[in-house]
Amino acid sequence: MTDSPLAGRDLLALPRGAVLMLWAAAYLRGDVGPDDAAELAHGASGGTAVPGGEDLFAWLTGLRRLPLAQLRLVLPVPGRLAGLVGPPPAIAAALAAEQAVVVTAAGIADHTLVPGIDVDRAEGPRGPRVTWQRFAAPMGAQVPPPASSGRARTELLTALQEAARSTVDLDIVPDEPVPPDRIPAGWTATGLPRHLEGAQAHLLVLAGRTLLLAQGELADPDPGARQLSDALARREILARLQETARAALVETVERVVHTEMG
Repeated sequence: MTDSPLAGRDLLALPRGAVLMLWAAAYLRGDVGPDDAAELAHGASGGTAVPGGEDLFAWLTGLRRLPLAQLRLVLPVPGRLAGLVGPPPAIAAALAAEQAVVVTAAGIADHTLVPGIDVDRAEGPRGPRVTWQRFAAPMGAQVPPPASSGRARTELLTALQEAARSTVDLDIVPDEPVPPDRIPAGWTATGLPRHLEGAQAHLLVLAGRTLLLAQGELADPDPGARQLSDALARREILARLQETARAALVETVERVVHTEMG
């Protein structure tokens, strides 16, 4: 591929489903072809498509044949499954991947796309093996409107300010890029499509970095916490950062894609 849209762009880490949606929107806008969009969906951190899964080129071109197609990003966690439409194997796969792309046609759920990651069979520098699994939605499944408050940016900034004012020691600096070794296999580093600028681009960067760093901090206990109250306070702050960043990321990606798909 020549003259890659990633050339000269700053990279940020996002869930693979979010990256796919952003480049799908760029394709539908006419900024890149479907072959480039399919390749760019793997991101700069790589990933090898596994035969037998959904072919992203065919998936992208198929979007144009759906009536009033829309894409919805879901970042589910146990107990928070809003936005998923089934069938049960799709929900299980989405929970395992902690992400899914729900595709609708004329307001009715058509299918769910989930990246399956095989980190044990990584292809060297090309990254993990990725199988995009497609699950047909149950007949006539309705998709509820996004559970967005419209205040995701404000809520995230408030959470970051509260964290900065606390006395809890946190290793979260959203102003700096996430090191490659802290990017999990379900995420990938990508450049942003050229049409995405300003406030939306800034919020994607802020939300993506905060979510990834907060998840990493929650996974590791604080070695400096000498009292239970300190550990509980730290966990509460991190959980709020994680939740507000997740909401901001979903809201921003969906706004970008909805604008492009009309």
